[in-house]
Amino acid sequence: MNPDSLDPRWVRTWAAGITTHLQAVLAAFDTYYPFPPGRNEVVLAGPSQGPLDILRARSSAPSDLIALYQVIQEVTMPDIGNGIFIHAPEDVIVGLADGPVPLDDGNTGTTFASNGGGILYAIDRSNRVHRSHDASTDSGFEPVATDLRVFLEHVLDTVANFAATRTAGDI
Repeated sequence: MNPDSLDPRWVRTWAAGITTHLQAVLAAFDTYYPFPPGRNEVVLAGPSQGPLDILRARSSAPSDLIALYQVIQEVTMPDIGNGIFIHAPEDVIVGLADGPVPLDDGNTGTTFASNGGGILYAIDRSNRVHRSHDASTDSGFEPVATDLRVFLEHVLDTVANFAATRTAGDI
C-alpha cells in the first residue's frame, strides 16, 4: 500500500467528526426548517465486503477509495447545504459498468460522490479528486483535490461550517 494512502484510522476519526456535526444540525433542524430532515448519516462498512472485493479486484480502483470503503459504506447528507453524498460501493460498481469517466487532464476516473445539484466527483488512479463541470459524466471533470483525504477534509469543513452557520458551501 502506498504510504500516502488514506489511513483507515483517520477515516474513522473523520466519520466521527461528520457525525458530531450532523447531530448538531439535526438537533436544531426544526428551528430552521418547516419540514422534517431527510436521512443524514455516515453508514459504516459492515462485515459483508462483497462489493468492496469487486472494486478491489479492478486494477483501476484507486487505493484511497478502497481504504475509504473499508471503513465507510456510504455518506448521505441531503440537508447539508445542497446535499453531499459519497456513494456506496455498489453504486460505484454500477457506474463503472459504463467504463471510467474521462477527465480534463486526459486521465480517467471512477465516480464516487455527488452533491444535490447533480455535480459528480471522480477519483483517478493517483487518488486525485475531480469535479464535473455539469450534472453529467460527459461534461468534463477538473481537479479539485490532490487526494481523497484533502477532499474529505473539505467535506468535513463544509459540514462544520453548515452546522455553525447554516450557510451552504461547495464541496
